[in-house]
Amino acid sequence: MVQHLIVPIDGSDASWRAFDTALALAARCDADVEVVEIADDETEVASTRSALEERLAQHAEGDAVPVSSRVDVADDSVAATLAAMVDAHPEALVVMSSHGRGRSAALLGSVTEELLRRSYGPMLVVGPHCVASEFDGPIIATVDGSHASEFGLPLAAAWGIELNGEPWIVQVADPDTFTTGDAGESAYPARLARRLAADSSHPVQFEILHGHDVASEVTDFARSLGATMIVATTHGRTGMPRFVVGSTAAALVRHASCPVLLLRPPHLVGSTGSGSA
Repeated sequence: MVQHLIVPIDGSDASWRAFDTALALAARCDADVEVVEIADDETEVASTRSALEERLAQHAEGDAVPVSSRVDVADDSVAATLAAMVDAHPEALVVMSSHGRGRSAALLGSVTEELLRRSYGPMLVVGPHCVASEFDGPIIATVDGSHASEFGLPLAAAWGIELNGEPWIVQVADPDTFTTGDAGESAYPARLARRLAADSSHPVQFEILHGHDVASEVTDFARSLGATMIVATTHGRTGMPRFVVGSTAAALVRHASCPVLLLRPPHLVGSTGSGSA
């Protein structure tokens, strides 16, 4: 499915956590990993490359996954430079930390969001509570009743097939609106699960959760299943909180014990979008 993983590094220890995740995923997918660091100007390239290669040697010692590295100079911004790189490799998946504190500080609130806005492809974001994984568990796909939130479902099914992990379609219902005994509340995720199972020719499960905090409900459920990843679009919309970088999507990344695959719906790529932070 994915043969090339791009891992942006900013020099911080936190940003290197994404590299460990990328290695584990690459091992399952028979993919290679490219580690990238962006220098501010040409005078920093040599020292940046030296530090990168030294750190890479410590991380990758004895690992069988093919790993390469590169240092680019930021033409405009870190995100713009990364976006140009991703555009040149549309088959690649970006894997990055949400809590880098180097020159690309506050990755989730700035660089990640800008990169999502500029690019169509999904991004695997590694949060502060993400633990080591062999990528052998279920795939959680979040929906909220909107068409935009459903864009991630085919991606969840494809990753489920690639990793041999069962997809789960999960919706969080407002306990003040729905009751546990309301049979109709499961109709929407059940319909999506049947359709996705038919399209992918693989089993798909579904679950209705209840709570006011969407991110907490989803991440707790994912943890209980030992999920491999959570798939969420960045701009789903209903009466429930929106999945936007900076709010619910950011909370998913912040609290999840697995990486979160963020996808910006195609019609929103290149737009600022209300509510983006």
